[in-house]
Amino acid sequence: MGQISNGNLTTILDKLARFASESVGDPEFSNSFNAGMETASGHVLSGAGGIATFLLTLNDEDVEADLLPSARDLDEVHPTPPDGFLLGVTSINNMMKALDAHFKRYGFKGLDDKLTSLNGATGMTPTLRAHGHFKKYLKTLSKQNAFIPKDLVLATFSETGAAAGTYAHVAAIDKTVYAGAKLVIKNVTALTSSPVVTVTVKKVDGTSASLTATLSTHTINNETNLSDTTLVFVDVTNISIASGGTNAEEFEVVAKADRDVSAA
Repeated sequence: MGQISNGNLTTILDKLARFASESVGDPEFSNSFNAGMETASGHVLSGAGGIATFLLTLNDEDVEADLLPSARDLDEVHPTPPDGFLLGVTSINNMMKALDAHFKRYGFKGLDDKLTSLNGATGMTPTLRAHGHFKKYLKTLSKQNAFIPKDLVLATFSETGAAAGTYAHVAAIDKTVYAGAKLVIKNVTALTSSPVVTVTVKKVDGTSASLTATLSTHTINNETNLSDTTLVFVDVTNISIASGGTNAEEFEVVAKADRDVSAA
């Protein structure tokens, strides 16, 4: 028996990420969750069913003076699980220790060091990264070893005519938390032409590049790969179209999560 394969390690990391996300009921993972911290907060900390609302019905100034400020705070800022909180569960902590111990047998400092050997210290050789919720709730990975937990829109482009339009920045991957990602162009509206697009991007190492694509598939929500599909990009600084374009049509640049772990 030797060191665990990358494929089998991926399966374990994805299962732990799924467990973390589902046990918390993180809405970033799935909007369909009907249990978890945020759902519980909506049920018992806010609105008509909230503790603060209940206290206000008591007409007892001593009780209200003592308890209402804290109840108000819970209503206004819902509790969230602290980073790494699942490490407080002994059996989960033991699983993480077992992974570290396994890789120490092969000369690594632990799981994070093993993944860094694959992904590079700056994340420029992406090979195997864990889901962002693994990093968030188990807090054992460096930024280069975790991918964004869901797709993220980085920029939009509104066409105003042939070879013309308006670029708008939306967000960037926080590279102090996550590694880079593959970028695609997604049709926000159906297209009636085939714009030739240039996207100016930033990589996780701070360098810039120009990527291109021709949007030859016109259906709404279609995703077109850019000319470089490596998983190293964190931001978009400009978009232009050299040809094509129809007024009022739109597309966006999306950073893609490495993989879906919802069925891990």
